[in-house]
Amino acid sequence: MNGQILAAIRRRLAERGLDAYVAYTPSNVFYATGFQSYFLMQWWRMQGTVLVVIPADEDVEPGVMIGDFEARAVKRVSGIGDVRPFRLWPEIRDAEAVREPLGPGEAEPSRPAQFSEDEQDGILRGLLGDRGLLGARIGTDLRYVLLDSYRRFAALAPEAEWVDFTQDMYALRRVKYPFEVERLRRATELSEAGMRFAIEDLRPGMTAADVRQRYVAGVARAAMEDGRYGGYSDYWILPAVGAGVGVGADSERDAGLGEGDLVKFDCGTTVDGYRGDGGRTFVYGRVKPAAERLFGVLQEAHDRACDEIRPGVEVDRIFRTAQDHITRNGYPRFRRGHYGHSLGIDTFHEEPPYVSEGDRTPVEEGMVLAIETPAYTTDAGAIMIEDLVHVTHNGIERLHGLPHGLAAIPT
Repeated sequence: MNGQILAAIRRRLAERGLDAYVAYTPSNVFYATGFQSYFLMQWWRMQGTVLVVIPADEDVEPGVMIGDFEARAVKRVSGIGDVRPFRLWPEIRDAEAVREPLGPGEAEPSRPAQFSEDEQDGILRGLLGDRGLLGARIGTDLRYVLLDSYRRFAALAPEAEWVDFTQDMYALRRVKYPFEVERLRRATELSEAGMRFAIEDLRPGMTAADVRQRYVAGVARAAMEDGRYGGYSDYWILPAVGAGVGVGADSERDAGLGEGDLVKFDCGTTVDGYRGDGGRTFVYGRVKPAAERLFGVLQEAHDRACDEIRPGVEVDRIFRTAQDHITRNGYPRFRRGHYGHSLGIDTFHEEPPYVSEGDRTPVEEGMVLAIETPAYTTDAGAIMIEDLVHVTHNGIERLHGLPHGLAAIPT
């Protein structure tokens, strides 16, 4: 468990007048412990089965409820001593242990089909009760708590007051520690390796599905060849070829790559739990005038938006800079809800704050923002210009290294 993160959570609890925080979402369980629960992060029906109790009192140790399959791992990774496991369905004892004969009248307890809610409720009640929190004011990720979980929380601790702590955690997470920036940097480098590989051998007739597979192959090859990416776990990509602007695999079987088509990447990889985001656009052969004109304005808007970023600037100002440049330079009807966002550990990589109209969140040193100026058109084609930028004391450091500009791929 990262001591700085724990101290920051406790300070926020004190500011809110709360006695404890119960981390509930997969992202916040990971953030609080440094441990990625496979069961919680991969399977949405396990929501509410892994919880972390963090008392505001710094003299009281946090506690974890988790399935017995992962109990040893979370204790080792997090350093938390009070880990209370519940039974999951797999048999996990050593072969010699399960060969031991039953004694007279002894019956081996059965395992649940998945898990026992009653057993979990007893564990959580014990974690709270042992810390004097059964009647406390407790913050949790209330916006994303399942109704079933909330009803059970209320029943096992009827005197407690459960308070939404969702935005507080996002506020803490938006300023990154150096180790977080480094993980996002490696995720960005790995994604760029995938993009470079994907465009090396494009041929007429290739679809967005083909581009996707080449990106995946490029990421996998780079991850296998460089130990710095040993924590690589997954990727995401929304490719487009030519007039294809849909989302998802069903939209990727387009007419196929032709002269003058744009090839758009919006993609990222996850390294050590941190999920990147970024994008570039290429042209196959000679660019068409409409695409060149639109791309040029979007690139200028992106550059101007990045030039605005420094500590103290409100994100609304960055939004207005990009939006105003686009509408004043030939596209008066162009509208977009945001031109960037924070990111980090959510499975859907976009996290608040959003670089959007009316958002007065000030930029802080240490933030990492994805700044994007995309367009999705069926005539000029799909365009993505997106960088991750790390906010420094007087400006930004770009984590992306691929050059800007509409790079031409020879036909």
